[in-house]
Amino acid sequence: MATSNSLDLTEGLLGREVPKTSSKVRWKDGHTSILPAVYNEYQINVCNSVDIPIINYLAEFPSSTPASKYVLHLTNNDLGSDDILDRVEGALGNNRPAVIRGVEHRPFAGEFTPDYLDKHFGISPNRAVCIHDIQARAADHVNVTKPGTIASFFASIMDPKKIQCVLDLPLAHTTLPQSLKHLDHGLVYGWNETLYDVPATSNVHPENFTVKGWGLLHQAGYLTYPHHDAEGTLTWVRIEFGLKFWTVFRLKSQYDNRIHIQEVACRLGNFTEHEAWAREHCDAEVITLTRGDILIMPPGMPHAVYTPVKTFATGGHAYNFRCLHLSELARYIDATTGDCTTNQKLEHALETLRRMLIAVPRLSPRIRLFKRPLLSLCIMATRGQQYRAKGGSKHGVADRETAKPSADIADAIFKHLGVSKRMPASTILYEGNQFVTGDEISRDHLARVLKRFTAL
Repeated sequence: MATSNSLDLTEGLLGREVPKTSSKVRWKDGHTSILPAVYNEYQINVCNSVDIPIINYLAEFPSSTPASKYVLHLTNNDLGSDDILDRVEGALGNNRPAVIRGVEHRPFAGEFTPDYLDKHFGISPNRAVCIHDIQARAADHVNVTKPGTIASFFASIMDPKKIQCVLDLPLAHTTLPQSLKHLDHGLVYGWNETLYDVPATSNVHPENFTVKGWGLLHQAGYLTYPHHDAEGTLTWVRIEFGLKFWTVFRLKSQYDNRIHIQEVACRLGNFTEHEAWAREHCDAEVITLTRGDILIMPPGMPHAVYTPVKTFATGGHAYNFRCLHLSELARYIDATTGDCTTNQKLEHALETLRRMLIAVPRLSPRIRLFKRPLLSLCIMATRGQQYRAKGGSKHGVADRETAKPSADIADAIFKHLGVSKRMPASTILYEGNQFVTGDEISRDHLARVLKRFTAL
């Protein structure tokens, strides 16, 4: 692989990890990378029809820089500032991803091997995994995986005839840097602070906790198609080894039109059939992530990722009070056209969201609340069935012990926010720019409205 300072990412790959005849593409930040090549029995590159056109499209977009109006750029030094959490939440709540460059990480020495993952991340070489395969995806976009182990994946990582990856390696113990650990309001407040008022008496799906941390393991040349992440979670990712070109999409206009927003998400998910439409209605920036960089994306942000060299990344999903209007919008899209917009299905959302709502009456006064996200939380908590992702399990939206207390709190908040029979919650929510938080809510006024829910 090329050295960390080299812009030529093809050095050391051609003829070793990828076919010697692999084509190349140049990115706007100056990097040159290989284009994927996997040949079938007729010696046809199966990446020609879908993967390569998408990668060439992504490479046309500008590289995101600190001057960007659409991406918040920070450095490791910013992590020590007192307002870092509020700055990141403010960006995410207004649909801007945040990238943090040069975050301190352990020095890497030696080869990238299963022993490295075992020693530093607790990932056993014997761990059973589902291995995603490019050739299988080209033949059947539904059945794209085969069983294997971490060791068997590494046995093929240098094979130029294959391009594979392992997604969603559970790493519940991995976390964001200390100053950002409280970004996960679903865990910090939803689960930690509601078990006194509403003890957990039903079975709790493990995804409420296992999605908090995971790993991604990729061979050189893997493209993750345009999509948004499931169940309206925000997503963070940290590069531990390697490099990724992470392209984040945005609308050019019609920020108040939910049908248009849904159409963009769905058409991007089927880019090769809707390329002209996507070019007309979408813009994007490419965030080049290298070792030590952290990216935090708001819920529902369409993105595509190209991994030009073998790479290992850690990350996680979370809910945050500042972003719940974006969670609602993403879950609304999942419920109507989920099969074309997201790359996975999860079962944890409703219970965590209801517990976040139950936490509001006792919520720390330091937490800033805004009208659109809080209204969205109340709607999602009280209309669980309406937000079941297309193809999702009915079990995931079943009513449990959190249903009634969250509904009671939602009713009080609805009245406080002006919801009535003549002015339904959805009418208020659907007005205006769907990507901004709206007005900040007075915590003092809200505390008086919810005081009855704080009795011991």
